[in-house]
Amino acid sequence: MKLDVESLRALQAVVEHGGFTGAAAQLGVTQSAVSWKIKRLEERVGLELVKRGQVVEATPDGADLLTYAEQIVHAHDSAVSHLTRSDIEGVLRLGSTEDLHSDELVEVLARFGRAYPNIRIDVRVQVSGLLSEWADAGDVDIAILQLSNEGEFAPRPDDIVLWSEDLVWVQGVGADIDAGTVVPLMSFGPECTYAEQVNESMARAGIRTRLALECPSLRGVQSAVEAGLGIAALNEQNITPGMTEWPPGQRVPLPRVSYVIRTATRDNLEPLEALRAELVRTLERIES
Repeated sequence: MKLDVESLRALQAVVEHGGFTGAAAQLGVTQSAVSWKIKRLEERVGLELVKRGQVVEATPDGADLLTYAEQIVHAHDSAVSHLTRSDIEGVLRLGSTEDLHSDELVEVLARFGRAYPNIRIDVRVQVSGLLSEWADAGDVDIAILQLSNEGEFAPRPDDIVLWSEDLVWVQGVGADIDAGTVVPLMSFGPECTYAEQVNESMARAGIRTRLALECPSLRGVQSAVEAGLGIAALNEQNITPGMTEWPPGQRVPLPRVSYVIRTATRDNLEPLEALRAELVRTLERIES
């Protein structure tokens, strides 16, 4: 019996994500390819490894195999990294927004570091407006930006779009902010790439606002909204259980936002392209 490393990797991803769609997004392959790998693995071992349903779970035999799969995949990746690591030296500067999940970014940097141990990566976290300026000025080599799909900050033709989401007006659960009054607004400040669209949205709806909070920190704005201090325009992944849509029963239109990778032109193209590929592999999402 031979166990294929990539099929074991697919099994790990399917159980981790509870389904084939999430596993495919993580592995950068089609859903049918993941399904085929699992089927082939089950045929080789002669056992049912996953229980298929709305949420895919490991069977007892699948759970047993996963304990070995972790060791096998880790040993395989370590050997490949050791044998293929580059001797290229240098520095890469990565700019990222605060709302990018830190564990995803750490995963990227760890894999890249194994392949390019002599490349130092300096990471700077800021709002997208400043990151865009830094990329244009060459102050960062790669920037992960959150951009409005409309206006001057819309994605450029050479940007790599990772995924897009709707912006939604939210208030704290239990808050009762009347759209007929002067509405307190929570803002990320002028460097927010969709600030203009937010103001235009309110103007078109005939809603008056006052700037009650200007804070570049995502968590700061989230906390203020949860406390009932005002409303904010947030994309779907940043809406917490302590928030509800505002105003109740209707939607004030807002643009969609996209997360993109923007690359500044620099020397040392091999590690630059490798880092970009790792970012896309880990962060790109398949939209439903």
